[in-house]
Amino acid sequence: MNEQDAVGQQDSENLVNSLRVKVYAPASISNLGSGFDVIGVAIDRPGDFVVVERQKEPGFRFSVHADGVEVPSSPQENVAAHVASLMINEFKPPFGLKMVLHKKMPVGSGLGSSGASSVAAVLGVNSLLPKPLRKIDLLRFAVEGERKASGSPHADNVAPSLLGGAVLIRSYEPLDVISIPMKNSIVWVVVHPHVIVRTEEARNILPKAITLKTAIRQWGNISGLTIGLASGDAALVGKCVEDEVAEPVRSRLIPGYDDVKRAALAAGAYGCSISGSGPSVFAVASSGSSAKRIGDAMKRAFVRAAGIKSDLYISRANMEGARIVSKSHKSTS
Repeated sequence: MNEQDAVGQQDSENLVNSLRVKVYAPASISNLGSGFDVIGVAIDRPGDFVVVERQKEPGFRFSVHADGVEVPSSPQENVAAHVASLMINEFKPPFGLKMVLHKKMPVGSGLGSSGASSVAAVLGVNSLLPKPLRKIDLLRFAVEGERKASGSPHADNVAPSLLGGAVLIRSYEPLDVISIPMKNSIVWVVVHPHVIVRTEEARNILPKAITLKTAIRQWGNISGLTIGLASGDAALVGKCVEDEVAEPVRSRLIPGYDDVKRAALAAGAYGCSISGSGPSVFAVASSGSSAKRIGDAMKRAFVRAAGIKSDLYISRANMEGARIVSKSHKSTS
C-alpha cells in the first residue's frame, strides 16, 4: 500500500469512527389562514426526533420508534427514509448510515407531521456528510417528503421547520423561499383535536378556481399578514388570517370547528383559523396569559360541540428551526 492509499484509508476510517447525531425538527403552522401554501411559522412543539449514525457496513438501515402513532416503518413508504435515500443516492457517502425515526407527532394533525420527519432526516444525514450543505440547500430534499406524503411538494411546513421563524414561499418554480424578518412577540395557540384529516383528502376538496373579488380580498389579507408578522402586530395578524379559499371547505372536515372558532374569539383571540389542512386549529394572542385562556376555551368547545378531546400547545415562533440536539464521537464498529 502506498502512502496516498494509506492516507485515504485512514480518512475513510476516521469518517466511520465518528459521528452519531440526534436531531429535532419542530412542528409548524402553515397557511396561517390567507397564506395558503405560501406562509408558515415554526413553533416549539410538538416535533420529531431522528438519530443517525455512520456505519462501516455500506447501505442504509432504517427503523421507527413510535409511541402510539401509526406511521409506515418500511423505508419505501416512510418520508424520512425516502428523503434520506435521495441524499445518499446523490452524495454517495463513503460509509453506511443507520437511521431511527422517533415519531412523536400525530399524523394527519395539520402541524406538519410529515414535514418534521423529513426535515429531521435531511438535517441528520447532512450533518454526517464529509461536506455538509447549508440549511437552505436541504429544502429541495425535504419537499420531496411532502410530495411522497400528499402528492404535492409544498414547502410551507418544511421551510419553517427547517429554517425557523416565519417563512414566505415566493415561488415554487423555481423554489424561492424568503425568511420573514419577524418581531417575535405574537403568541400562537394551537389546539389539536384527536381526529385525523389526511392532507391529500384536504387538498382534493379545494376549489379549482376563485372569483376575482375573492382573490383581491385574499391578496390584501396575505400582504397584511406578512406586514403583521414582520412588525409583531398581533391585532393585524389576527385580522389577516381570514381565509376565503381553503377554510370554508376544510372546516367541514373538523367536527365542532365553528364553535371552537367562536370560543377562541370570545376568549380574546385576535384571529383564529385552521392550521395547515387541519384538524388542528390555531389562534393569535399577544401574551401567555391570554393564550392560556383562549386555548382552554377552545378545548372546552371541542368537547362541548363534538365530544372530542384535544391537546394544547402554546409558544412564540421557534426562531431556530431544526437543530442538532446531540453529537457523539464514538466508534460504530
